[in-house]
Amino acid sequence: MIILDTNIISEFMTSQPKKSVLEWLNAQDSMALYLTTISIAEIGFGLRIMSNDKKRRLLDDRFRQFAATAFKSRILSFDEAAARVYGDIKGYRKEIGRPLSDLDGQIAAIARAKEFVVATRNIKDFEECGVKLINPFVFGSQ
Repeated sequence: MIILDTNIISEFMTSQPKKSVLEWLNAQDSMALYLTTISIAEIGFGLRIMSNDKKRRLLDDRFRQFAATAFKSRILSFDEAAARVYGDIKGYRKEIGRPLSDLDGQIAAIARAKEFVVATRNIKDFEECGVKLINPFVFGSQ
């Protein structure tokens, strides 16, 4: 099972997504792909601060439809199990001099609690969190 980080979801919302990301997505079992409520919040914030109202409404509608149809029952919340590993992840990253954002920490905690992989462009943001990682932006070039 794979959690899509916010930057992967955002890539699908662009007018011309990267070929490697589309190829990676097409190679996956769609039922094995998950979103988190954390990414939904990040996307919502990004849309809210857009200056172009027309584009913001279009992207917001597109994202809501995408999340509701493509990920109907595969949206993960930051639950008690994730909360229990969150402190360990954040504390360890601080100890090794690599603090991470609260939002990335929450996504990592959800993944670790469920033993899921995180698909992200920002591999360094999730290193040393105890989760397996994949970068769809380099799919096919490895």
